[in-house]
Amino acid sequence: MLGVISLIVALAGVTVGAFSFISMNNYINDRNSYVLPMARTYYDGSLYTIVSGSLEIFNYNQKSYDTHGAFNLTSDTYTIPEPGFYQVIAQYSIDARDGDIFMIQLFSNTNIVGSTQCSSSVNTNTFGVALTGIFNFTTGDSLIIKLYQYNSGEVSRDIYNGEAYNFFAIAKIA
Repeated sequence: MLGVISLIVALAGVTVGAFSFISMNNYINDRNSYVLPMARTYYDGSLYTIVSGSLEIFNYNQKSYDTHGAFNLTSDTYTIPEPGFYQVIAQYSIDARDGDIFMIQLFSNTNIVGSTQCSSSVNTNTFGVALTGIFNFTTGDSLIIKLYQYNSGEVSRDIYNGEAYNFFAIAKIA
């Protein structure tokens, strides 16, 4: 009799343990199957020039990844797929001369939500201009990056091609 009771308790314990293990794995798999919205785009192609004194939408033409299909390469906009806090990093590298002024701006819909301005104090081939920040967006917000450069000679400046030199990256963090 004691053997039968021990066998029943042992089988019940194995059943509860197996059920717990399966439930835990399903929770972990469900939890890991959700991918946060993330995207990274860049420009890679022929020479890209910014005219002095003009604020221009940056023309991205390549995607490294876009987990929610939220970046439109035709309009150069990222549409927020779900509300939350997003980390944004945007950068471009440009041929700079002493005294040139550079700006990079993040627009949400038609409003500026982030901006960085700097000026070059030396002549350099690759002067990096970057914008970083954490922003709160709602579903449907449309984001674009605009660039500006000004120099006293009103000469156009060339942006370097490739993902290492210019990109827009966004990831939901909360």
